[in-house]
Amino acid sequence: MGAARPEPIRVHIVYQTDPQGVIAGGIDTFIRGMVRNAPADFDMGIVGLTADPAARPVGRWSRCEVEGRTVGFFPVGELGDTTRRSRVPLTVRVAAGVIRHRAAVIEADVLDFHRPEAALPLLWTDRVRHCYIHQNMVSLKSRHADIKWAAAPSLYYRLEATALRRMDRVWCVREDAANAYRERFADIAQRFAFLPTWTDPATFHPAGDDGRAMRAGVFDAAWGLDASHEIAIAVGRLDRQKNPRLMIEAFARVAALRPRLRLVLVGDGVLRAEVERQIAEAGLGGRVVLAGLQPPTRIASMLRASDVYLMSSGYEGMPISVLEALASGLPVVSTDVGEVPRVVVGGHSGEVVAEQTAAALADGLSKVLAQRAQYTRAACVASAAPFTPGRVLGAVFDAYREDVSRRRAARRA
Repeated sequence: MGAARPEPIRVHIVYQTDPQGVIAGGIDTFIRGMVRNAPADFDMGIVGLTADPAARPVGRWSRCEVEGRTVGFFPVGELGDTTRRSRVPLTVRVAAGVIRHRAAVIEADVLDFHRPEAALPLLWTDRVRHCYIHQNMVSLKSRHADIKWAAAPSLYYRLEATALRRMDRVWCVREDAANAYRERFADIAQRFAFLPTWTDPATFHPAGDDGRAMRAGVFDAAWGLDASHEIAIAVGRLDRQKNPRLMIEAFARVAALRPRLRLVLVGDGVLRAEVERQIAEAGLGGRVVLAGLQPPTRIASMLRASDVYLMSSGYEGMPISVLEALASGLPVVSTDVGEVPRVVVGGHSGEVVAEQTAAALADGLSKVLAQRAQYTRAACVASAAPFTPGRVLGAVFDAYREDVSRRRAARRA
């Protein structure tokens, strides 16, 4: 007789995403990566908000393909237009939908949450609960904070404490956040762990030859980009956290001295109209491309065909987009946020600027462009090399098995 097949581990990921939609942000990318890299005996499901109620209706399980893997998707509400500010936060929509569809949501061994407040309706179930914290939540006090909780941080911290105390494990993508939580919750400090993000080298890797030769087949012909241009690229939402106004102001300073320099912004968001006005007022029409949302394979090709990656965020966790750029052989110029200094090595794989000013960011961009040969593909790829799914996620899935095994044994007893 053959060995018995392991009992599947059912994981429901609760977050305001639609796995069939174009990726909107780093947390969406993080979730898709976990789904893609989960072991074969893990049955992954996503509980979120649908971008297409006709194709994926609320209150009904759908089967979706995510990075070559079939997963279940259960929308508890509608996503709506993510380029406009909503009066009702998406996390509130998710929490309300979870209450309405609780029976379907809890049919799992593990409940995963990527916002602790969305977990509040499910804290007293007997399921294993894991939470992922993608920021150091002192960012609520940042002037760049675009989270509605910034208006009531004390209330958020009280709700967060209630949620985190009911978690089996809390994974933090910033080490300083993990340390802060261990100090704040000293009696359950062992539940908090630092979890770096990762990038998949099968998708994000350097160009075989000169990336500039690829441009005609990568960038939209209407954008007018060719091998003679220097291309700075950025991937992220157009919102206050990402601070695109700072990026454009810094780019304008450098562009005045480098007439062949162009900026490609991949992403969309609530500040798009404001960004378009800023571009026009600065006389940068034709030099800044708003490329909109793009699928991962297209983003990978665009990175390989560019010269430098630019990030101007006011705060971050450990941005996957930076790892993707480095893994593509692209040096990174970034503000000093989150775990960026962990992966960007000054003088080798990019520059991290100490001040969040247009002058500082422009200086960093100018330095990399002027000394581009110094920032080699090999150095960039080496900076991202430790952060692959195999190296990062093994401990996470081992923890799932341990927690589920313990919970199943308790039920049998």
